[in-house]
Amino acid sequence: MIKKIGRLVLEIVSIALGLLYIMPVLMVLLNMFKPLGKIIVNPFTLPESLFLDNISYVIQNMHYFTVLKNTLIIAVGVVLISVLVSSMAGWMLTRDNSRMSKIITVLLLSSMLVPFQTFMIPIAKLASALHINDTTWGYMWIQITLYAPMGIFMYEGFAKNVPISLEEAARLDGASTVNTFFRIVFPLMKPITSSIAVLYALWIWNDYALASIMLSSQSKKTLTIAIYSFFSIHSNRWDYALTALAFSIIPIAALYIVMQKYVVAGVTAGAVKG
Repeated sequence: MIKKIGRLVLEIVSIALGLLYIMPVLMVLLNMFKPLGKIIVNPFTLPESLFLDNISYVIQNMHYFTVLKNTLIIAVGVVLISVLVSSMAGWMLTRDNSRMSKIITVLLLSSMLVPFQTFMIPIAKLASALHINDTTWGYMWIQITLYAPMGIFMYEGFAKNVPISLEEAARLDGASTVNTFFRIVFPLMKPITSSIAVLYALWIWNDYALASIMLSSQSKKTLTIAIYSFFSIHSNRWDYALTALAFSIIPIAALYIVMQKYVVAGVTAGAVKG
């Protein structure tokens, strides 16, 4: 009886927490179909009718398809390069037991403890000195350096589960180190690779701080910067901002829903040494 009551309480608490987390998303989706006046009066009510003016205005004035293309190019490019670099580095640091490898691992882990806000200004000065301000590739390069340590850390944990005997057998057959990695090791890292790729995509898609520093041209703006353009000192257009936010959420939310099981599988697979 006590177990049933405890289970019931746990289910109620879980449902309440789920509703609490999903409430902001529901508010965004509901208010994108309401005019500004209705949102200000009561943002929690259902729309009386489908008000589509917000959608047409946002698509035209936000240059939605341009900023979506920019965000997709950056996200795909950073994810691919970061996964490649992180997987190779994580594997080599795991297999090489030298003191230098351990020092490098500690330095990478230490860099993850430093808040981004502490080196925002140095990054801006460095980008200006290297003339990579307002360039897509410069922004991607900095993103890769910021996110690589987390990927290396996760790949290190997973690489410990990869049997060394497979690599030794490949070397006996004459495979080089590069061939051993891409033909033997990397395919076995599929679970953690899927997890890291989704996490990278989420971080890049939602990045505002670095994008606001690096990208200023209209042709290079990402979704997060474009959404903020609906706010100013004199007015806050919540109707347009919420509509733009909905357009930003839908693609990355769809990716996460499809890849969710791989994210969980990848994290748990790297957490236990087999």
